[in-house]
Amino acid sequence: MANNLSLDKIDVTLEEGTTPVSRPPESLSKRTWYRTTFFNVSVVAACAFIAPGLWAAINGLGAGGAASPYYVNTANSVIFVLQFVICIFGTWVIAKVGLKWALVMGMIGFPIYAASLYTHVKYSNNWYLMVACVIDGLFSGLFWLTEGAIVLAYPEKHKRGKYLAYWLACRIVGQMIGGAVSLGVNASNNEHGHISVDTYLIFISIQSLGPFVAACLSPPEKVQRSDLTRVKIFLPKSIKEELKAMWRLLCRKEILLLTPMIFQSVFSEAFFSTYNATYFTVRSRALASLVASCCVIFANFGLGFFLDWKKPTVNTRAITAFVLIYAFEASLYIYAMIVCKEYEGMNSKPVFDWSDPGFGRGVCVYVLMLVGFNLMYDYLYWLIGTVNKDGGEIIRLSAIIRGIESCGQAISYGINSIDTFALSGAVAVNLSFFAACIIPAAFVIWKVGIVNGVKIHAIVQDEQPEDADRAIS
Repeated sequence: MANNLSLDKIDVTLEEGTTPVSRPPESLSKRTWYRTTFFNVSVVAACAFIAPGLWAAINGLGAGGAASPYYVNTANSVIFVLQFVICIFGTWVIAKVGLKWALVMGMIGFPIYAASLYTHVKYSNNWYLMVACVIDGLFSGLFWLTEGAIVLAYPEKHKRGKYLAYWLACRIVGQMIGGAVSLGVNASNNEHGHISVDTYLIFISIQSLGPFVAACLSPPEKVQRSDLTRVKIFLPKSIKEELKAMWRLLCRKEILLLTPMIFQSVFSEAFFSTYNATYFTVRSRALASLVASCCVIFANFGLGFFLDWKKPTVNTRAITAFVLIYAFEASLYIYAMIVCKEYEGMNSKPVFDWSDPGFGRGVCVYVLMLVGFNLMYDYLYWLIGTVNKDGGEIIRLSAIIRGIESCGQAISYGINSIDTFALSGAVAVNLSFFAACIIPAAFVIWKVGIVNGVKIHAIVQDEQPEDADRAIS
């Protein structure tokens, strides 16, 4: 980029009845480091590491590290029900307080949830766990909505796949480090039961830093992209107008067809968390969480670089990734069903330590399910980015994704909270939803990246609705 180039006045254009925000021109020859796309996505990635990364590390141990998964699964179901409610009204909250402070608010609930697990395991305190889940559900709903919107809205479009992989990798690094800490603290515990309570104290300390890290985020109007394009967010200040806009978006053909896919994409989380708590010793659960996290990082970056590869068309990348991920997921569900039915047919429930015969075969279910879960997550966000039409839709699309995901997770954790419901039954429910979403999603995916009958090689800029309308016919 030549030194004499200057950044045009960047503004966030709001819908009718709203107030425009602008900033003066700045020189691109010396961009402010904390205004760059990389820094701001790194802030969100750090938040993903601190909050959902460590949350996933705790849940990756199975049942939040508790001895029994059923009450914790019930509590998690409450979290996701509240997250769904927040996602409906969350875009209006963001219009009022801005993306930055919505992200800060979203970080508040995570250390409270970790503290409630500490009291649940150490003192058998159930009421605080449920209260903490209500608090976490209200605040984390804002976080889930905001982080996805930022990662979709802030980056340059030709770098979106890599930034999505970077964001999700940092979340998985949180799970990986959390798994390493858990393994170190619980390495001598080769019995079935809950993890050491000292593990929770480490997680609580780290997660308490979350709001301060989130405060480093730049508002969208101050972000300086490397390609001179502007970050535009369109959000009305009226809750009535915002709900109407949400409804119009939800009724779009592409979104309706992708709804089953969004719902199913996170449905397996409760299953593999419960599976890990049911069939493995404490230290084996920690080891499985660590190994799975390492595998996910490599898989996500591989997918991210493929989705940003310029040589194949956008349509080719979308279809290829869809076919490979879904073939992989289908084989995983079949494998999980075989293993679960075998374990359920035994006279006594097996509990594997890492030194026991059959440990590797059993733990592969958990590791591979986690890899498939994250590949689908990465692909889904990239896909949603291709159907986006304007700056306001980025946040609304994120709200819809998070809301539908929360419905899926609430139902999934609710099912897995029933102690008489066999895990093979949970696999069957997962497989049913999985099969139901393939055909509707294919109608959208087969048209991604086709403009006037021509397959394009780059995603159309979502800040230009008149162009983006032609992205998917």
